[in-house]
Amino acid sequence: MKTVHLVQHTHWDREWYFTENDSKAVLYYFMDDLLQRLEEDITLGPFVLDGQTVVIEDYLSVAPHQETRLRKLIEQGRIVTGPWYTQSDFLVVGAESITRNLLLGQADCQRFGGKMPIGYVPDSFGQSAQLPMFLQQFAIDYAVIWRGWSEFNVPHSEFSWQAADGSKVTTAVLPWGYGCAKWLPEEPCAGQKALEPILAKQTRFSLTDHVLLPNGNDQSPFEYRVPAMLDQLNQQQDEYRFVRSSFSQFFQALEKTNVPLPLYQGELISPKYMRIHRGIFSTRVDIKQLNAQLEQTLSQHLEPLLAVNWRLGLPYPQSAVESIWREAMKSHAHDSIGGCNSDRVNAMVKNRLESGLEMANQLIDLNMKMLAEGITAQQDGKKIIIFNARPQRSHGLVELTIFTPEQDFRVVDSEGKECRWQIVEESRQDMSIIVQELSNSTETTWYRKCLLLLEVTDIPACGYQTFYLQEGVRAGFLQQTQPVVKLENEWLRLEANKKGILTLTDKRSQQIYPHILQLVDGGDAGDNYNYSPPFEDWLINSDEFLTSLHGVQGPLQSSLTLNWQMAVPQNLAARQERCANAELDITMIVTLAHSNAWLDVQISVNNTVCDHRVQVLLPTGVAQHVHFADQPFGLIERPNLPPEMAVWQDEQWTEAPVALYPMQSQVMMHDAQRGLSTVTKGLREYQIPEDRQDVIAVTLLRSVGWLGQANMPYRPGRASGMVLPSPDSQIQGMHHFKLSILAMNNGADSVFWRDVERARGNLHAWLATGWSRFRTNPHGHVFPPHYSVLSWDTELHFSTLKKAQQSDALVVRGWSPSTQTQACGVISTNGDVTSATLAEIPLKTPQDIVSGCAPVTFIIDFEGVKTC
Repeated sequence: MKTVHLVQHTHWDREWYFTENDSKAVLYYFMDDLLQRLEEDITLGPFVLDGQTVVIEDYLSVAPHQETRLRKLIEQGRIVTGPWYTQSDFLVVGAESITRNLLLGQADCQRFGGKMPIGYVPDSFGQSAQLPMFLQQFAIDYAVIWRGWSEFNVPHSEFSWQAADGSKVTTAVLPWGYGCAKWLPEEPCAGQKALEPILAKQTRFSLTDHVLLPNGNDQSPFEYRVPAMLDQLNQQQDEYRFVRSSFSQFFQALEKTNVPLPLYQGELISPKYMRIHRGIFSTRVDIKQLNAQLEQTLSQHLEPLLAVNWRLGLPYPQSAVESIWREAMKSHAHDSIGGCNSDRVNAMVKNRLESGLEMANQLIDLNMKMLAEGITAQQDGKKIIIFNARPQRSHGLVELTIFTPEQDFRVVDSEGKECRWQIVEESRQDMSIIVQELSNSTETTWYRKCLLLLEVTDIPACGYQTFYLQEGVRAGFLQQTQPVVKLENEWLRLEANKKGILTLTDKRSQQIYPHILQLVDGGDAGDNYNYSPPFEDWLINSDEFLTSLHGVQGPLQSSLTLNWQMAVPQNLAARQERCANAELDITMIVTLAHSNAWLDVQISVNNTVCDHRVQVLLPTGVAQHVHFADQPFGLIERPNLPPEMAVWQDEQWTEAPVALYPMQSQVMMHDAQRGLSTVTKGLREYQIPEDRQDVIAVTLLRSVGWLGQANMPYRPGRASGMVLPSPDSQIQGMHHFKLSILAMNNGADSVFWRDVERARGNLHAWLATGWSRFRTNPHGHVFPPHYSVLSWDTELHFSTLKKAQQSDALVVRGWSPSTQTQACGVISTNGDVTSATLAEIPLKTPQDIVSGCAPVTFIIDFEGVKTC
């Protein structure tokens, strides 16, 4: 006899084709009914509140008077919640976001008196290979998942899932989804008839005689009569024994069977039985870029700056920062960050991210202002604060915007030594828009607005150095620029022919990469969920459409600017007729700094056409069958051509398992002699074309006009979501993209990884003009002209520096980007250093090494140490 574990739940999308306001209104009545049913019948429960504490937060925002009733049921274990704050996507959002999601979800669970110790992920569009690591870092031993699994990965629906660092969790798959047993009849005979096909499917891949039966669905009412119906079925048949259960009880029963579990290591992105919607990685790229910018601003600029200022004696606005994170995470759910929503919801998602970025930038501005205010000037001029978030001394180029009425100026350090700079952009600025005191003036005050590239050295680790802008003083170095037709430094050479076709030479190895950075426009017959080419696509590249090409060499960097007007179809109908009746204006600026071994690329697209996709190609010339991309806190190897492509149509998979993949910010393909890698700013998708296996195609944007459509080439059958027009997803208008290109002359060696980290950049510049949108009283502190909280001698990549969640300590985190085990390195600071988990729980033994593709966290306690 098989034991069927009834787990009653709801899956609560905060937004989708409906808004979060709609959701909260429904939640008010849903929760009112749930509380009443559980209180009236003590035999009911436990009830799974979708594994995310934001449901509680939303409910109490509209029904604060119900907190006592809700808290009591949670403490009794009859309503189970957490461990997540929101049901996040795991392939698009960043590693720090996933960490903070669990950290804040854990804090909420502690507040309300109960946490479900299960990594419940019912609807994420694919599963990260790193999920077991995240869960184990928070002492969670079990996971329940849905999308992404098939027997191509592991033959059974119960298995031991191992992350790259060796972390394991016992995992159960819901093969047919969290809603497979929704809306069951109340009468036993009808219930038995409904359950027969459901249980036949549920037991198909089961390893033991214990089977999960999830009863619930999207925003669906509590089916409180189902347990009694199943009790009656227990008296009427002997094939199944139905028990009122929970995920925890299921895993306890599974362990008691002593059946060995198969081991699986890797990600789960198979769309055989359930769609994972390959395409959401590039849907609404404006939202993806904004989210990446916010994540980077929070974890690698604002929080490190606040940590430094806190050690100098300024307040750390922890609640304000947490509020930004929480609002961001409300935009991290699979539909929300995926962009597979109605236009109204996508606008709300974008607004939350924009609002978070506004507040983060204002906190940065105020804290930079307070920092500059406390520094006693060492030289004449306006103070320039160069802030270094990384835990190693840094040097390089940093962007700085200045406003000045003077034609001449120079920049010096605290000892008066002059720094070199280069003007990247210049325009006129009406200062009444910036300076509050000038806003009511009857005359316009015009200044030069200059975006500078400033060369700096010896910037303290996790700290700052003070420089000075001296206006009206001529710079003491040659600033002239001159035209060039190629870019070249000691490492690289980039040449363009008359058509703008680019060839890159790696001077270290003499390897040549022809036709690099070619642009390709193709049709997109998909929807917000899936990219899907038309049945007969027409690909158009940039080779014949160059309108201008010019280059310039300056004291710090050289650049080539290419402009194209690509003749392309206006829409799918025109593409089918092979009618190029529209133009796509694209500008590419390729920059090579004299001191860097990589190219920086800016691409601007004026998107005036519909139903298409634009990609930039990186032909590697590498004869390999695999490539690598980054994932949260690590690297993953993927096949260039998924073997499942050979069988998906014959086996009637839910969508094509094409080599269209997610990344955090990096993808690379290489052998021992040659290869290319790109590091992007907010671009989350790449593809290995089926007919060009040595090419990395990075998706810049895709334009579609429907939330869901049916019968697409890459996704046959029913529509996903709703068949609802979403014209805003055509994302018309100007879009700007940034990426760096690194040639690989010796594989992924330590020099390469150092360049990758430098290409990401963690230097920030701020000019103390004396102007401010908001006035503040003097804080009275005096700060040194340069300062460092800590330094960390390590090859690990930097993740964050922040205040601890629940103590007056600092947390610093790094991660191993390669698959190799590395030494953690030594932290130098005046506080006590303790190894810890992502949950900020101290480890019993110090951590000296870190596995490949894993994070390492340290808590620094300054108790008894005076602030500076």
